[in-house]
Amino acid sequence: MRIIIVLCLFPLLSQAQLNKNIWKASAIQSLAGFADGTNQAYLFHYHGQFGNIRPNEEAWRNKWAKDGNGITIVGKERFWLSSRSLVFLTDFHHFTRFVTHRSNEGSALLYAIGHGVKRKKWYWYLADFFIMFSARSIGFYGSYEIIFK
Repeated sequence: MRIIIVLCLFPLLSQAQLNKNIWKASAIQSLAGFADGTNQAYLFHYHGQFGNIRPNEEAWRNKWAKDGNGITIVGKERFWLSSRSLVFLTDFHHFTRFVTHRSNEGSALLYAIGHGVKRKKWYWYLADFFIMFSARSIGFYGSYEIIFK
């Protein structure tokens, strides 16, 4: 339904005072939504559809070292920063969260750069938000409800 509204409003919005980077920021928001939907499908609808990626109940052990018998030593990092800033390299859950957060930050930065110094009416900011929210929702829906259902 949201996509229909956006498509109907597109001719109006194309002439509007939208942020000059709104479509680029929306594409990045779509990636954020897709990564978030993938993460949620992985956590709550894991049925082996992720190939060789282990379920989260097992994958969390990847950030910790193992002893000679293969037993996880919680608290001893597998490699430097594997339980902190480089945790996204250890398992799928943290990787998808990393992509979601960096995409959100990137789209906010791109939006801010596209803002310029010209002030516009409040409802154009609302239109910008609606476009980016819709893009994120479409990305989430695509991964959670279609690809990884």
